[in-house]
Amino acid sequence: MKKVILLLLSGMLLGGTCLAQNGYTISGKIRGISISKAFLVAADFGSADTLASTAVEGDKFMFSGTVPGGVRAVNLTFAGVEGQVPLLLENINYQISITAQGAAIEGEGPAVKLWKEFERIGHDYAIEKNRAELEYKALEGRGNAAEVERLQVRLDNAYKQSELKTQELIKANADHYISAYIIALNMLIDDEATLRAKYELLGPSARASVPGKAIAAMLNRYGKLVEGEVAPNFTLMKPDGNTFTLHGLPAKWKVLHFWAARQGSSRQDNSELVKFYLQYRPKGVEVISVSLDDNHAMWKQAIGLDGMIWTNGSDLKGMNSEITRLYLVKDIPAYVLLDAENRIIARDLSFSDLRAKVAELTKKKRKK
Repeated sequence: MKKVILLLLSGMLLGGTCLAQNGYTISGKIRGISISKAFLVAADFGSADTLASTAVEGDKFMFSGTVPGGVRAVNLTFAGVEGQVPLLLENINYQISITAQGAAIEGEGPAVKLWKEFERIGHDYAIEKNRAELEYKALEGRGNAAEVERLQVRLDNAYKQSELKTQELIKANADHYISAYIIALNMLIDDEATLRAKYELLGPSARASVPGKAIAAMLNRYGKLVEGEVAPNFTLMKPDGNTFTLHGLPAKWKVLHFWAARQGSSRQDNSELVKFYLQYRPKGVEVISVSLDDNHAMWKQAIGLDGMIWTNGSDLKGMNSEITRLYLVKDIPAYVLLDAENRIIARDLSFSDLRAKVAELTKKKRKK
């Protein structure tokens, strides 16, 4: 397929401020690519609905319409062409030039100006992070623990300042779509407490927006993963092609283990996990390893090499697995501990925390 380079919002706007008006127009010109139709597709964490389409006549196309609420994140896509052009669509006029090398957009409204304010905060933190990493590399092997600690403190403070400035900007623009959109962009990175704190800053209109609703849905999923709640059930395929369900596996305690054969760092616990399983399996502990891989042969080979003799499952969709969304897995390895009724005892455990918790539970069981 033909390709149009995917551009970031930060790099695609050439400027040319336009005053707000009743609706938008997008005047496009295409050079060097044969395209018959263009589409505007929603790109703000809801359904990827086609909002508008238009024919390309010769080398030109045009969209016109009105953005309810004044702004929405969309992708400009083209029939028969791989790739997309992100756009913060506002009720202003745009001129877009498309070539095989990419796209350039003229047109900047209030939403893009606010976006750039958020972007500057991230850019300043990125610069400080890069500086600290370069200094750290210069110290490697020198045994200067105090200097390394100083760098870590400096970087932690820079991150805290970045988060504080971001929250202040959200608070100052509490009911703006862009504030909700910025939060939603980072909701897979932020922990629950940070995400909830940012969401609480939003006003009613921002919460009612598509990204606002996506944040609320994410927080609702967090609410289903608290201690005492029944863990979401799932069905997965075993390496031999048979399937199992989480709730269908009998055990006094269940350990959900998220890992990936392709990621060496996520396999570092596996040798200790084997020892853990042999020690606690007789006491009623079952391990269920959920692989976030997309290669069946690699997954199956790793199970054998690492001696993973317990229940293993995968949907072979990698980090796009539905299970990662169910359990909000952000990094691997990750562990979730359940009781016999599939209620969550603890989640986001390190392996050492898991071992300590299971030792405590089995000791209490023996005393009873």
